[in-house]
Amino acid sequence: MSESLKVLIIEDSALDAKVLVGLVKAGGYEVTSERVETSKEFTTALDNEKWDVILADYNLPEFNGAEGLKLLQESGQDIPFIVISGGIGEDLAVQIMKSGAHDYLMKGNLARLVPAVEREVREARDRTRHREAETALHAANEQMRIAREIQQRLFPKDAPDLKGYDLAGLTESAEETGGDYYDFIPMSGGDYGLVVGDVTGHGIGPALLMAETRAYLRILAADFDDVSEILTRANRVLNEDTGSERFVTLLFVRFNPSARSLTYASAGHPPALWLGRDGKLKKELKRTGIALGVRADTQYKVSEDLPLDSGDLLALMTDGVEESTAEDGELFGKERMIQTLGSHQVESAAEIVAGLHEAGRSHEAANHQPDDFTTIVLKVD
Repeated sequence: MSESLKVLIIEDSALDAKVLVGLVKAGGYEVTSERVETSKEFTTALDNEKWDVILADYNLPEFNGAEGLKLLQESGQDIPFIVISGGIGEDLAVQIMKSGAHDYLMKGNLARLVPAVEREVREARDRTRHREAETALHAANEQMRIAREIQQRLFPKDAPDLKGYDLAGLTESAEETGGDYYDFIPMSGGDYGLVVGDVTGHGIGPALLMAETRAYLRILAADFDDVSEILTRANRVLNEDTGSERFVTLLFVRFNPSARSLTYASAGHPPALWLGRDGKLKKELKRTGIALGVRADTQYKVSEDLPLDSGDLLALMTDGVEESTAEDGELFGKERMIQTLGSHQVESAAEIVAGLHEAGRSHEAANHQPDDFTTIVLKVD
C-alpha cells in the first residue's frame, strides 16, 4: 500500500506543480496536494490542514520562498521546507539553507526530489515523536514530583518528644515515590503506635496504597487499643483494594512510655531488632501473621507485654538496608545491621538511623540504593 503524503506547493505555474506531484507519486506516495501563490493563501493552507512537506518555488509574482519560510517558522509548525527554483545564485541558495530551508533543488534537475522528500519527512516525523516523548516524560516527571510532595507530607514532621526516650524515624525512597511507610500514631492513655510498613513495588501505585494504609491505621488506632484488632480490621478493608500482585507488610508496636513497655503485632514484616545496653541482640519482634491484603479472614495475634530496660535500643526497619547487595552478591544482612546499630548506639536516635542507611548504601554495588530505606529507632535512657 502506498504511503499517503500531504504536499503544499508554493508555485505560480500549475504545470510545474503538476510535474512535482507526478514525480512524488512515481516515488510510491499517494499524494494529496494544494497549490498556493500568495502569502494569504499559504497561511490559510497552514491553518486549515496538516502538511507533511512544503515544496516552494523561490520567486513568484506576489510571493517568494523566503517569505513562505518565515511565515512557516512564525507558525511554529515543524514541516520540511524544500526550495525548488529555476535559477538562483549559489550564494542565495546557501542563504536560504542557513535561514532554515531543509533542502534546495533546481527545477531542471529533480532526480533528488523523491529521496529529499523521503529523508525530510522521515526526519520530521522522528522529531515529532521525540518531542511527544519529551512532553510525555515531562508530564510524568511532574506527576511524580507532585506525588512525592504529597507523600512526604504524610510522614511525621518530627518524632514525639518523650521524657526518658530518644525517638527518630526516616524514610528514603529509591525512586520519586516509594512504598515504604513509617508513623508515630497517638493512642489512648498517652501511648504511641510505632509503625513501619512496606508495600510491594515502587512508584505511584504503591505510594497510593501506602497512603490508604496510613489512613486506615490512624482511624482504627483512634478507636481500638489492641494492635492485633487494628491489623485484623485494616487487613479486612485493604483486602478489598489490593489485587493479587499487591500486599503490605507491617509492624505495629504499641509503646507505653509511662510503663516503659510495649506490645506489638506484625503482618509478615521483617523482625525489629531489640538491643541491650551492651549492643548485643536481646530480642527480635517476629511476625505474628501474614502480610496485609493477602487473605481477608486473617486474625492477627498480639505479643505479651514486653518491658523495656535502661539502655535498650529498638530498631524497626523495612527490608531495604538488610537486602542491600554488594557486587559479589553478598547481602548486608541482619548481623551487619546489629553491628551497625551497636556501633552507633551512643549517638542520638536520628544519627543511628542515618548511620544505618548510609551503611546500607555503602555496601550496595556502586553505592546505589535499589530499594526504599525506612527505619525507626527508639532509645531508652
